[in-house]
Amino acid sequence: MGKKTSERKKSRREVKSVPQQQQQQQPNVAKCQANARMEVERWVRRALDKGVDGLREEYLSLKRYIPEDMTTNAFQGTFEAGKSRYKDVPCQDKCRVILRWPGVTKDYIHANYVATPIDKKRFICTQGPMPNSVIDFWHMIVQEESDTIVMLTNTVEKGLNKCEQYWPNDVGDTVSFGDITISNMAVRALAPDETNVRVCLLKVQWKEGGQEKTREVRHYQWVNWPDRGVPPCRLTSMVLLSNVRGSKKPIVVHCSAGIGRTGAIVAIEYILEKLQQGIPCESMDQILKELRNQRPYTIQNDMQYLYVHRVMLFYFIDKYKVFADNDDMMAKYKTFIANYDKITG
Repeated sequence: MGKKTSERKKSRREVKSVPQQQQQQQPNVAKCQANARMEVERWVRRALDKGVDGLREEYLSLKRYIPEDMTTNAFQGTFEAGKSRYKDVPCQDKCRVILRWPGVTKDYIHANYVATPIDKKRFICTQGPMPNSVIDFWHMIVQEESDTIVMLTNTVEKGLNKCEQYWPNDVGDTVSFGDITISNMAVRALAPDETNVRVCLLKVQWKEGGQEKTREVRHYQWVNWPDRGVPPCRLTSMVLLSNVRGSKKPIVVHCSAGIGRTGAIVAIEYILEKLQQGIPCESMDQILKELRNQRPYTIQNDMQYLYVHRVMLFYFIDKYKVFADNDDMMAKYKTFIANYDKITG
């Protein structure tokens, strides 16, 4: 466990958003090229034509899909050693993050790279750190030069431990795990109307080659996304992604198992990148396979699969007015919303 200290003086620093010039532009349908607009419309039309029931059937037909060539050799024995959280969620060897930390002989962490159209290592999807794997987690952050962590769980949910407290929660606090020290420099909400995502600016310190090294890491925690469920349908996902999109290093995303909520948020960005570049992605079942080939079991249930569609429909139709003049499509959208709300409660 890490040692915790507290500085009583409150920091006046604010967690600033990633500088605007470093952010990629928020996907703007109105400004997309003609082929991108066409792909967006095809995607929206397919989702509305299938409807909630059709999309649930589509997901359930792939619920047990895993890569044909999947091996899990590195995972063997890690559950018993306290390095893997769930015995029924193995980490596949392909795409796994291999730790290479000086003086450490074990190279395992339950984490996989997930590529997107713009980067072969756009995301690292990982499980929530455990008492025996917190130091591995921070070794990975330093090794991969990651400057962004997205946490989609609480440490405890419904009385169950879902993730170790691996970062200092309050401004001025410091924790140490082995040879790495993390300090909380500032805290803010994601946005004035997005208070369910808490952003911490962390200072990470370690020694490398006898020299002191320091890096700032932004830690985003979404606190009201229930395990195996879905959060309220707002544009929180889009606001969150717009904040982290500017990172040029692997974006680390985790929930508890690192497949359900994690898979949903990664899927949204994966689809957005394809659509923005005019890459066909009408076949959502194929998209799910592409993601699971990199991080098996991505998107844990049909509710999360529906959530991905609901948020993107909200984004395209309500925000960017796709099909706003098409009465037939708008009627289907109204039905979709009603059915989605009925199922998700």
